[in-house]
Amino acid sequence: MSIEPQRIGTPQTGFWTELRSGQAALARQNSGGEFDLLLESGDRVDRQEVRAWRAAAYSEADGRLTLTGTTRLALFATDLEVSVTYENVTAQVIKKTIRLYQNNIPRLFLRLRCSFEPPEAPETYWSFDHASHPGGPAYGVLADDVFPAAGYVLSGNRVFGLLTASGWENGWARYGLRRSAAGNIPAVALVDPALLCTATAAERSAGKDYVALTLGEAYENTLAPLESCGAGNGEYAFLGRREHPYTLILEVRQARTLAFEVRDPRGQVVLTQTAAFEEEAANAAEEGLHAFVLRLPALESSGEHKLRIAAGEGPLELRRLQLFEVSPEPRPWHELLQGEALERTLFLFAEEMRPAPRSLRLQSQIHLADGLGFHGSAAEKVVFADAQMLTWTSEPGLAEPMVVPSISYFEMYLRDAFWILNGLPDQFLNENILRRVGETINAEGNVGNIITAYHGSIEHKQNELAYLYLIWSLNNRLRFGSPPDLEKVRRVTGFVRRAFDPDGDGIVLVNNPQSSADVVWQDRPSRFAVSQGYYALALRVARALGVEVGESEIESAEAAYRGYYADYGAEGAFLHAFPDNKLGEGGRPVGIISHVDLAPEFLSLYLFDHAMLTSEIVIATLEKYPVSPQGLMPSFCRADGQFFTRDNNPFSGGLYWKPGTYWNGGSWLRLQYMALAVGKVHGWVKAEHLLRQRLEAELTYDAENPVSREFLSCNGSPQDSSFHRVFGWNVFVLAVNEWLNGRNQDRES
Repeated sequence: MSIEPQRIGTPQTGFWTELRSGQAALARQNSGGEFDLLLESGDRVDRQEVRAWRAAAYSEADGRLTLTGTTRLALFATDLEVSVTYENVTAQVIKKTIRLYQNNIPRLFLRLRCSFEPPEAPETYWSFDHASHPGGPAYGVLADDVFPAAGYVLSGNRVFGLLTASGWENGWARYGLRRSAAGNIPAVALVDPALLCTATAAERSAGKDYVALTLGEAYENTLAPLESCGAGNGEYAFLGRREHPYTLILEVRQARTLAFEVRDPRGQVVLTQTAAFEEEAANAAEEGLHAFVLRLPALESSGEHKLRIAAGEGPLELRRLQLFEVSPEPRPWHELLQGEALERTLFLFAEEMRPAPRSLRLQSQIHLADGLGFHGSAAEKVVFADAQMLTWTSEPGLAEPMVVPSISYFEMYLRDAFWILNGLPDQFLNENILRRVGETINAEGNVGNIITAYHGSIEHKQNELAYLYLIWSLNNRLRFGSPPDLEKVRRVTGFVRRAFDPDGDGIVLVNNPQSSADVVWQDRPSRFAVSQGYYALALRVARALGVEVGESEIESAEAAYRGYYADYGAEGAFLHAFPDNKLGEGGRPVGIISHVDLAPEFLSLYLFDHAMLTSEIVIATLEKYPVSPQGLMPSFCRADGQFFTRDNNPFSGGLYWKPGTYWNGGSWLRLQYMALAVGKVHGWVKAEHLLRQRLEAELTYDAENPVSREFLSCNGSPQDSSFHRVFGWNVFVLAVNEWLNGRNQDRES
């Protein structure tokens, strides 16, 4: 089954396109046009809609169809120049690019909507997580889908799909939460609430069928007066307006539960709700402080409404109480600036297939990767597409990107951003994010952990982030020729030396394994193999960047890294992840192995073609891991291959996970893949097969969810795999494969 645009129209009617597969119609667009626009002036006074835009001319060349035209916007006294280009990327995927330009107004706000209407009532609608979509939002804050893909199914299992370029390229984000001084709260601003949507049940009943992409849509919040009706009794009054929703934000001390009640001007109860708080709010600035967001649906009448708030126990101790009136009409927020073109890209695909959840998910990701011009295996396309869909805008109107680990996060973590962006060949993103991460460096020279929308985060831990900043600075220079910030490089190197090797003997003692295995924090300085390896690597990286580091200093640190390998008696010989644990009989250590311990070795080989470990160390350690029939290896476990028990484990703060999951034996693709790559370079004969098998398992182990996952379970139950579906940092396997292929080519030549 193919898909191609068919030009419609004449010079008199204007030109537009419909989508076809051979002689069969697939979709009409925007009721006979290319797109709809909602435009507003910079002061939000002038507002105009352009519906079903049509072109004045067209051209066809090099397999592309381009529609062009100029639309006079009389209300704004400017001309809008438009081009719409169609390109068949594959037989099943079309790339549609819309380019807008005006040169008279400092700024126009706009919302762009592309609607696709089937030639007949579809057999069903679908979205990424709903093989039968009920209607309404299909991706965005108001939807639960984890990947932006939606469409419909016509007779004969003909599937039509709609996809989008990344949030950074197309100006969207999916922030369901935000930080506040009192902890994490639901996002107050409704921005891109329904990036993708399908016709609602009511619309379908009325014969209005469509799937649509909407870019640049937000709903404005206006602070509304809220008056207390008495001292400390928790009752307030506000003038509500009919058909307007409202959002209440409050911060409260000590309370465990809150009860809300809203009455309309007639005294009728229109809303009751009870909220319970966790004992400790995540990321709260003060102990005992909690935040809550209450969304009131659109009011049915205007006039004075009463709000009552009561604590479940004790007095109500409010620190903050705000009420926002939400505009019932959307506001455009994308900016068309004077003399600067704005481009937006979407992808359309058609495929004959049974519309089962697995095939819809898998093909959506593969077709997006195809549309973006990526070439590789199905699994490689999936990790690439997933990482692209986690690259967003930071805030509306702010031209800065944000890279998140998965849609369950709303913060940019340096650790995740490092692995994601070093797996993508995007120079701008790598330089931009590294620069902004560098701006978080504190007076000590330590690197901040998080950048988040709408709020700050002062979080400097003694983890691996300082190492990653140095490594990223060097890798950007190697990949793109980007000059490092030497002043910051020297400050960070100074911090690393002072904090982790104060006596200068090259041996690192820290209170955590400085890596993604950040669940083994100790109350005493301890030895961790990954920390020692990262420290040795960081010294070599710093020297390569221009910091004065002696060869003996590097050699001492590398020797200490190799020193974690020994013959541990009955447990055999291996690189010990945490030899200072006290989990054995009489407080003696038990053997622990982890894929994270080979990450420094991988990066040393990757950056310098320099082995810090011997082949004996690498192969003996990899041989210790149990391997499932699917090629899954636990990324953190006992040296005998066993998982930890609730009563005997190294995890901090009472943490524990079901055996074979998360850090109690889950298989983390990026970590296992890097460890296997190290094994391949060091001559481990099993590595080649396991590399292919482990990558393929990402698509086959949990058959219904062929997506990039945080981890896959090693207990034989796919449903125990991570709830983080569409996970970003696994895209680093692309960099691993490129590097391994380059080494193979060097050997062949």
